[in-house]
Amino acid sequence: MTPAETLTAAQRATAAKEWSQAASLWEAVYQTAQTASNNYQLVNALVADEQYSAASSVATEFETTYLQTDGAADLYLTALLKSRQFIPARILVTARSAGEWQLAALQRVQEAEADAETTLATTLTTTMRQFYHLSDQPVEAQAERIQAAQHLTYAKYLTAAKFLLVDPFLHQLSRVEVLYTLRAIGVAEPVDLQTFDDQRVTLIPAQLPVMGQDTTSLAAQRVLSTSVGQQDPTLYAGLEALLSLQLMYLYPQAERVVLDPEVWVRVFVGLQTGQLSESDRRAASRIVAVQQKIQQMTLDLQK
Repeated sequence: MTPAETLTAAQRATAAKEWSQAASLWEAVYQTAQTASNNYQLVNALVADEQYSAASSVATEFETTYLQTDGAADLYLTALLKSRQFIPARILVTARSAGEWQLAALQRVQEAEADAETTLATTLTTTMRQFYHLSDQPVEAQAERIQAAQHLTYAKYLTAAKFLLVDPFLHQLSRVEVLYTLRAIGVAEPVDLQTFDDQRVTLIPAQLPVMGQDTTSLAAQRVLSTSVGQQDPTLYAGLEALLSLQLMYLYPQAERVVLDPEVWVRVFVGLQTGQLSESDRRAASRIVAVQQKIQQMTLDLQK
């Protein structure tokens, strides 16, 4: 069939509620034209055909569009709850504006979680235990357990997360990822975090800034753009990604380590390009040590 014929067939199958056929046809349409509208139609058919995991996976490709209307958000929420993805479901609910929809959606999530606590008690306990002991795994294997934890209920995820945030053996990026998830699900109670420089601070996740959007991070990014971006765009592109990674290690309190963004970026560029003079290295020995520690921790990810 031509693309036009496939679209017509998909629309007819949808109208006839022949959901398995509709899902197959909409997938073909979507592969040809990956638009938000085709994405919605495919997700709708997959949900109706009870292919919930596939539906939620497809929806992530146009996630922001599912935040725009109650109907689209309901569809996405159904896919998440039916596939027992309770943490992403809470992220969706938290991301939408407060109001009647959010209250009703939160009740749906809580009811689904309560049902899971009864019907999937053993599975949830096992997943929580594995998440709780995340640092027992090599760094490269931690991602799988972090992903599995997306199926935990709010209470179990939060309990394990509180331990992980202060687990001295957990890789810093894993710790930051867990903290950022708590921010995304709107945790409004204080939690303790072991920071990059081995300090313990108390934070309220829901009040934390978007990663990279705090004053210190933005200042550092501006300095890099001004000092390198206008002279060497190719070098800037690579350094920008590395600087963002550095700041991720320092989230959510980069200002505790980056006392002067201009000096930090000057040392950063010098180290990355091999052009940091010995006098500058001695003068900024603390910054050099911190940046080299970050570099080593990043290398550890590749082992």
